Amino acid sequence: MTRILMDPKLKVVTQLPLRGLWTDSGPVEAVRVRALSTVEVRELLRNGPVQFVVVEVGVKPRWIELEDCYRFWMDEVKLHLIEPGAKVIRDELPEFYGYWASEWLREEVPTPIVLLEMCH
Repeated sequence: MTRILMDPKLKVVTQLPLRGLWTDSGPVEAVRVRALSTVEVRELLRNGPVQFVVVEVGVKPRWIELEDCYRFWMDEVKLHLIEPGAKVIRDELPEFYGYWASEWLREEVPTPIVLLEMCH
């Protein structure tokens, strides 16, 4: 059987929850560790920068520059974060969208990844 490999630059998210991470260069070896609450994301940020990645069905993952993580948290994520296990009612979400956050870890890379799966 011939396996067709997709150019990672053309790959988009087709379903949530996401099963694996990738960049334009290819797959990222990382494992989903846990769902994150607002308090837990704040704790990660207190320990140092985090790598935010925003995913939405039909769109490529958007990797936020590490040096922008604190601004991105304050300007975007903090207002839209959905707590784990919360019932989501679209019309009650700020600006009609929110994010479920999860922590992903890579071996030998100390910077945690916070994946933000968009709900709208």
